[in-house]
Order: sequence, then structure tokens, then C-alpha cells
Amino acid sequence: MKKWSCTRCGWESSKWYGRCPECGNWELEEKEEAPRGAGASLRSPSPVFPSTSLRAQKEKRIPTGFGELDRVLGGGIVPGSAILLAGEPGIGKSTILLQASAKIAREGRKVLYVSAEESCPQVAARMERVGAFCEDLFVTSTRDTEEAVAAAEKLSPDLAVFDSIQALASPGAGGSASQIREASAKIIEFSKRSGTASLIVGHVTKDGSIAGPRTMEHLVDVVCQFEGESHTALRIVRAVKNRFGSTDEIGCFEMKGGGVEEVTDPYGIFLARGESAAPGKCVALPMEGKRCLPLEIEALCAPRLRGESSQRAVNGLDYSRVAMIAAALQQHAKIYLSGRDLYLSTIAGAKTREPASDLAIALALASSFKNSPLPGVAAIGEVSLTGRIRPVGMAEQRLETAERMGFKSAVVPAAQKDIKEKGGISLFRVDNLNDILQLLR
Repeated sequence: MKKWSCTRCGWESSKWYGRCPECGNWELEEKEEAPRGAGASLRSPSPVFPSTSLRAQKEKRIPTGFGELDRVLGGGIVPGSAILLAGEPGIGKSTILLQASAKIAREGRKVLYVSAEESCPQVAARMERVGAFCEDLFVTSTRDTEEAVAAAEKLSPDLAVFDSIQALASPGAGGSASQIREASAKIIEFSKRSGTASLIVGHVTKDGSIAGPRTMEHLVDVVCQFEGESHTALRIVRAVKNRFGSTDEIGCFEMKGGGVEEVTDPYGIFLARGESAAPGKCVALPMEGKRCLPLEIEALCAPRLRGESSQRAVNGLDYSRVAMIAAALQQHAKIYLSGRDLYLSTIAGAKTREPASDLAIALALASSFKNSPLPGVAAIGEVSLTGRIRPVGMAEQRLETAERMGFKSAVVPAAQKDIKEKGGISLFRVDNLNDILQLLR
């Protein structure tokens, strides 16, 4: 019996559709499916247990040597788990994993580093640069998945790093969706069977999504994104899937000549220090897990060139949310932005989509439009389509961070009754977008 499978998302059907109805991909693979009941007599049934006899096992996690990375993973690497770390080329994925491998090996654990993109001498050059030589850290270079898994089975390490899944073949040329799916399945099956944790390096596409079929993301236990801008040294690791912990935490790192170093006190890394007050700037207080990381938002409202259509460019923020806030400002605060070019950006390549940053975006736009600076002002609040400023969660913690960073004033929702003015920070309570005009005189 024939069936067709999507090479991108893994969707299957017994009928030919031409185009995958799940992801829109045009590449479908034809496969032969064994008839129902075939081979059933040769298979032994899977063991079945009553739920009352089961007990949850608490495995002792493997510390990576980076506190920031352990925070994202939920406390360290779980033995037998499969972790996917994806990021753009040259962002530092191989570097941070090689450093983590060396730190783990120095604690008496056996680590295997499988390089499918570089030869062993090339890996040695990187190890020399970051100081990763260690007796319990073993290196091999192969592009064959079966050879890589066989080497891991023979060595029986505590951790195996596969760099990268797109370069591994199983068998044949690597990189295709089916090859990536098959290679991932073999590595994950090895991890579950042997108890060896696997760290898999993955590439991303132009739009930032993980290259390869989505089934790979479903198969692994943890999916992490390694983010950063090529022109800055700041790097951020965030979990987008974690079966063993939260996906709210982020880890902050800095790329230096000797490798990646963790930033244990990241407060203030997204602020422009030493600059004079200027129109179009306001500081948001978004939460990343249990941390509040103040984020400076810059806006520029420029007159539209005659005969040209309005331009809007957004970097680090949700474009659709910025458009909604701009429309609300025009409707409810009479700040007419429709005939102007709008440009908004964050500092140091930071990204936020939290609605609590809405008020800071609105203030930055209004400040640029009115050409009125807001020196030392932070803001929290969600902007509704009716122009009202809604309360946000964890307001006290956000304001404590703002006070710690030296802010003298904060703009908060008037409906946030639980916020009390204390310490050296003054509160300006606003009920709607029209109220923010009092701050821009």
C-alpha cells in the first residue's frame, strides 16, 4: 500500500494531494506501507504497567559549567535527553558547546564531540583558542550518522555532541528533510536506549526558523535558540520547548576572543549608557522568566517625502503590535502618525513581544512626534484598542529593577491599584493614551 509523506513537516496520507495541507510544502515523498496485520505475529507486545505502580524518577542533572545555560535548561542536562541548539551561522553554537563539553569533562564525566562540519585538526584549533583540551573530552569527525552513533555506543559517554544535524548523512548526502529526520531519530533512539545525553546543533533558515522538518523539534526533549547580532558581542540562549523545565528563562552571554563568557548580571545590557536625553526614547520593563531586563526603545517619526508612501521599519518588536499602538495613538491621543515614516528599534539586538512594553512604545512614538524628551523614564502597561492602559503582572518586581538601575520616575497604569510609591522612584499614573500628553510638554 502506498502513502505520501511531507518532507518538511512529516504529514502523511494515503492519497496524493500534490501540496501538503499542513505546511504548504510541494515536496511529498512516496513510500510503501506494509499492509495491516503484516508482521504482527512476529512482534512482542510492549509491556503495560498499572499507573499506581509507576514512580517518577528524578535524575541527577549534569551541570554545563555555565550557570546561565543551566538556568535555561531547567537546572542542567538530564541524562538520556536530546537537546537541540539552533542558531545562525557564526553565532557561536560550536564554541559554547565545546566550552561546555570541556567544563563537563573536567568534572570527571566522559564527553564525545562529533564534528560533521570540521576535521579533527580544525576542532583542535578551536579548542586551543577557548582552552578546551581535557583528557575526558573525546573528538571524532564523520559525516555518517551510523558511524557517529557507533562511536558513541563504543565510548559510552555521559554526553555526546553532534555538530551539526544538517551535515550528517544517514545514508547519502545530508541536509534534506528526510535525511535530517532519519539522523535525528537514530541519535534520539541511541540517547533513550543508552542514557547518554545528546546535544544536537541545528541551523536556521533566513526567517529564523529551525531548518529541517518540524518532526525533529517534536522528537527532541529541549529546543533552544542561540540568538544575537553579528555586529554585537551579546548572545542570548532561550528555550522554546523544554520537557524538563520552564521556557520563560533566558541566558545571557558575551562573545570574546577567548570564547563565550556568561553575563551573570545582565541588568542594563539593553540600555544605552552615557547618552544625553533625546526625543523618541523610553525604557520598557519586560520580564524574561523571573528576571526583569530593562529595555530601551527608540522611535523616530520623520516627515514623509513628497510623492512617496509612508515607510515603517521595526527591529526587535512585534510589527503588528507597533502598528496597533500607532493607530491607537492617532485615534485617542490625536498624535497623527499616518502621514509620517515610523522607525522603531531596540538596543543591542534585544527582542520583546510582551504586551507590558506597549506603553513604552507609545511613549517613545509620542516623544519623537512631539520632539519632547523623556529623561530617566521607564514605563509598564498594556495598550488596548480603546486607548486604555491596562495593568500588567509582576509590577512590583519590574519597578524594583527600575529603581535598582537608577530610574527616578516610572509611568504605570492608573488601574494598577496594588502599586505603591516607595523609595526613590516617582510614579505617574495614566488611565489612557491621552494622559501621556501631560508628560510631553
